[in-house]
Amino acid sequence: MAGNDRGEYRPRRARLDDPADDAEQDPTDQLPAEDEADVDTGSQPAVREEPPAHRPPDDAAEQPAPVHQPTTEERIAAARRAERLAELQQLRDSSGGTGLQKADRPDVGRRPNISEPVIRPAGRSRSGIVASVIAVVVVAALAVGYLLWSDHRATPAAQEPQPSATSAASTHLITEQTMFSPQLAKTVVNLPWQVTADQPAGGSDSPVPACLAGPQDDSPTPSETMVRTLSTSTNGPTALHLSEAYRTSELAAESFALVAKSLGGCNLKGSFIDAARVITGLGDQATAVLLENPAKDSYRAVVANRTGRLVNVIDIAQTKTAPDLDKASAALGKLTDQQCTAAIGICASDPQVSDGPPPVGGDEPGFLALADIPVPTSNTGTWGGLAPGSPADVVTSGCENVDFATLSADGRAARSYVLVDKPKGMPSTFGLDEITITMKSAKDAAHEAGVIANNIKKCSDRLPTAHVLEDAQVSGVGANDTKITGSVALVSQRITTKKSSKYRVGIAAVGDKLVYTFLPRTPDWDLTQDEWSTLTVRAAQRASQVR
Repeated sequence: MAGNDRGEYRPRRARLDDPADDAEQDPTDQLPAEDEADVDTGSQPAVREEPPAHRPPDDAAEQPAPVHQPTTEERIAAARRAERLAELQQLRDSSGGTGLQKADRPDVGRRPNISEPVIRPAGRSRSGIVASVIAVVVVAALAVGYLLWSDHRATPAAQEPQPSATSAASTHLITEQTMFSPQLAKTVVNLPWQVTADQPAGGSDSPVPACLAGPQDDSPTPSETMVRTLSTSTNGPTALHLSEAYRTSELAAESFALVAKSLGGCNLKGSFIDAARVITGLGDQATAVLLENPAKDSYRAVVANRTGRLVNVIDIAQTKTAPDLDKASAALGKLTDQQCTAAIGICASDPQVSDGPPPVGGDEPGFLALADIPVPTSNTGTWGGLAPGSPADVVTSGCENVDFATLSADGRAARSYVLVDKPKGMPSTFGLDEITITMKSAKDAAHEAGVIANNIKKCSDRLPTAHVLEDAQVSGVGANDTKITGSVALVSQRITTKKSSKYRVGIAAVGDKLVYTFLPRTPDWDLTQDEWSTLTVRAAQRASQVR
């Protein structure tokens, strides 16, 4: 097992939005306070008949105003908020976003309101056109005159702040039309659906989507919330839609970052992240994961997105068959098109959904999250991760024919995972090991992965006691659309004439990262071949999420 000391991850800071341009200062701001009342459109100063105001002593006038010193709680809250914004930027970087901005999308906030008919003017006569031109000239002259007059007016001592483009609107964002409907649910699972309940979110009895725990103390507070549940029939598929509106899109972006992080490190007991989607063009931000619970043969497709000031999370649960993540994403896209204009966000004109890594999650980015590891075939045990350590502490199958601790590389680390509750009957050797090595280049990583895979495949040629089974190729897509290639195998090493040790091994390359996975196994304490293949690819995906 690798390492015992836990490190602390600190994401890099990043700015998400460009600051607004500062307005030019009015020339009258430079006038002394005692002369402000004399500034007017006339040339005569105003006459003051009241007695002169009392002036404080000079030494009192020079006393500086007290400066507010932030408390420890305020500093902690500000630091946590900055970290969440940095995590959001890291999420954007890891998903290989297209950098789509509102300015690039002509449909953002510009879709006509269908309840307001567009009146098109009829043809005008020549005399009407002349009258219109004269009216425009008069209006322009009046406007110029007003501007010249207002430039000479005294600047008020204080002005009310003007609302920004992302400030709260006067109307409700969450309505019946903006919630997940039975018609949309039917496009995902083709069964008759019905709404079972609508209620505010956040209550003690309010249902929550998979992976989302209760709100953190310093998390953004939504201005509106609603959670809707839908069902089909007894013991049939169910759906849940959480909708949260925020006062600004910046607060909504913070909330979405927390949602994405929770999905990337999902803590749903008994389930693991079986698949994930990288989504662009579905609002401002979007992501999706598929959860599987092997013991209950159940699945949950969770799709989340943000459009402007609105955050959506849709959770569809089904047994025996997994809900289609792509169909769930398409349904959320149709719903987003009904929300985007009022939310001042990007619509879903051209969503792109593809396989990829889950959102960045877990306590050690770059390594497998606990949510990536399936429960063993015994259907018992809870995984926990040790602090990263050295590859020298990892025992391999012996077929790799390489020393990961001395392999020429720019960096290396290892991590071990164990069942922390030590379920009854668990072998003392059972546990999962992962080694991540940063090679000199992507070419070196791919070459070394190929060499090790070949060594494992031909292990019995070098070691007569070894036998290799279930050798298979694996592939996938990492962060920033980076290609993943590798292989997995089941290795058996004969110890005596009556006893053998069996291991699952995996090797993969993604960019300049080389990733190795290792699991001692027995018939009752094992992962399936499909689960092991998925886990090896996931380990490479996680490695690609850090630089």
